[in-house]
Amino acid sequence: MRIFLTGATGYIGRALCLRLRTEGHELRALVRPTSRVGALAGIGVATFVGDLADRASMREAMSGADWVIHAGAELDLEAAAGRMERANVQGSENVASLAWKLGVPRFLSVSSIARWGGSPDDGAPATEETPQRLPLPTVYSRTKAAGEEAIQAFAARGLQVVTVYPSLVYGAPGKRRGANALLRQLDLGRFPALIGADRKSSWIHLDDLVEGMVRLLDRGRPGRGYLMTGDIVTTRELAARVAALGGAPVPRREVSLPLARMALRLAAPFYRLGGRRPPIPVEQLASLERHWAFDDARARAELDWRPRPLAEGLPPTLDHLRST
Repeated sequence: MRIFLTGATGYIGRALCLRLRTEGHELRALVRPTSRVGALAGIGVATFVGDLADRASMREAMSGADWVIHAGAELDLEAAAGRMERANVQGSENVASLAWKLGVPRFLSVSSIARWGGSPDDGAPATEETPQRLPLPTVYSRTKAAGEEAIQAFAARGLQVVTVYPSLVYGAPGKRRGANALLRQLDLGRFPALIGADRKSSWIHLDDLVEGMVRLLDRGRPGRGYLMTGDIVTTRELAARVAALGGAPVPRREVSLPLARMALRLAAPFYRLGGRRPPIPVEQLASLERHWAFDDARARAELDWRPRPLAEGLPPTLDHLRST
């Protein structure tokens, strides 16, 4: 198949490209002028310079595609709201509208559990049918939800959309931000205290997410969304697992969220003076007040998909992070 991708140079996108090329698919990827494309070129991915905010820049690469996979997004929680809006909302609308106009047969939208704004207060796992938790806690949550709405507007006009909702994605190779960065910081003992220690979160290994996405290309039902979220643990349990695998001891202190918010705001200027980021962006504390526990039973049943448990995926991930 000929597949057009956005986000191909990202953490998930690179791994997906490698898998799809091993299966013989022809890949065309949208990249920024500043993107490092050597790894993609090395595996035979054709790259086209453009921008999500410029619909015309995608036309050549998307023309004739059998699938569009839209994985491009602004993920930096400290990015300006306007920048996140352009990438996650306007960019999603541009990709979907062009795919619809060109008559691309199928569209895989890579969304996020962030669009729900969290899971129920009682800790029960949310499903694809669970209502959003409003207000959405972060700019990222709000823009991912709005971007999905923009794509679904073209689904209503006939675009054949399948949607995947990953949770926290961990595993080699890379990266030093996101879920892997959190694991590394726990491993190094860089958290003087646990924040939201009893809050639940869902963790999916990168290789399992890629496997699930490949299965969606074969078996996903148009108009349907699929959570791919893996194991559920509390922050306290996650820290204990990292410590048991040779990491730093579990922090003895557990800090309330109001105190953590005040401390981070006071400390943030000092981190920046030292050329470092705070261990947790201040905005993210609104997310830490909520559970992020999700049930991916639909994907397991309909795709015959079996993600590895955290107990299997965590040890090699920590080994990788310690060696890089």
